[in-house]
Amino acid sequence: MNIILKRRLNNYDQWKKVVLDYDGLRKQYGSKGAHAYRSAKDPDEVYLVFEWDDSMPYQRYMDLPEVKKALADSGTTEIIEVSESFYLEE
Repeated sequence: MNIILKRRLNNYDQWKKVVLDYDGLRKQYGSKGAHAYRSAKDPDEVYLVFEWDDSMPYQRYMDLPEVKKALADSGTTEIIEVSESFYLEE
């Protein structure tokens, strides 16, 4: 399952460092990978594609207090959209 998020950021570089720092923890919670794409029109808008077996491990990961704090400290202002898909083609 792929989970796609669209986020608005205050500081892309600061946010990217936090995301990379949490790769290991995401994997412990079942993440099979993640990709980040910046909007060509608005560099403070990013699209994230996470691959998980299902949405429950993802939700448990996002509910961790340290993840919430890290995202708040990283300059993430809001999640604009959340969607799920069982299959996406590149």
